[in-house]
Amino acid sequence: MVDSQERRRVVVGAARSLIRVLGPVDVRTQDGVVSVGGRQPRALLGALVMSVDHAVHTDHLRWVLWGDDEPAGSEATLQSYVSHLRHVLGHHTIVHTDHSYELDASAVDIDVVEFERLLRQAELARNEPETRWQRSKEALRLWRGRPFGDLADDEAFAIETRRLEELRLVAMELSIEADLALGRHELVIAELEAAVTEHPYREHLWWLLVTALALDGRRVQAVRSCEQLRRTLGEIGIGVGPEIAELERKVLAGELVDGRSTVRATRDTSSSSTP
Repeated sequence: MVDSQERRRVVVGAARSLIRVLGPVDVRTQDGVVSVGGRQPRALLGALVMSVDHAVHTDHLRWVLWGDDEPAGSEATLQSYVSHLRHVLGHHTIVHTDHSYELDASAVDIDVVEFERLLRQAELARNEPETRWQRSKEALRLWRGRPFGDLADDEAFAIETRRLEELRLVAMELSIEADLALGRHELVIAELEAAVTEHPYREHLWWLLVTALALDGRRVQAVRSCEQLRRTLGEIGIGVGPEIAELERKVLAGELVDGRSTVRATRDTSSSSTP
């Protein structure tokens, strides 16, 4: 999604309307948060956001709204929903062309576009941990809940929901990597302990936790975390990766790793999650 937006910088908080999908779908204007209506109007707006700056055929939009239970007069109903969204966002934000509707990103701000822009900046700031921390934290602050709210598990939104939730984890990992590189290991241990509980098969979170514990002088707890990961992965027939094995060796040997160099190398060479 973000690639089509590189030509412009989204400025969240300006006078223009802000479409928010990183949580329940709604719109924030200079007068406050505005509801866009019931499930169907929210689904319509969510579908347009997923294809921002690209035309979406009305056949697909009707499927998003009603699936296989499309009611009589659905085309007119769809038009009324579009009219309502234009009233909320501005008439020129949604363009009608050749049996399709397109959300014009140059006329409105969108939280997910801003999130991906900030995430890309954080990823590029490999040698600037303070910048990486700031950009990743700014990106995470845009989140208010599951993407698309109560629409998240609908067939039309499920794949995009999973993609965005993965990117949110990447943003969290980037912020923690920056904390470690800046010597703030003691501040992230509780967050990491909660994260590995919620995502027990994500090896990079465990790597960060073990690293933080080792840097904080909690060698025994770091070793136990490695053992816990090995047991957890063993239950699904998977062994730990080479990065975890090497880190465990260093912890057992009592070697104090340099957080700055180690974190940077691991993000460059290891995958973020275990399949």
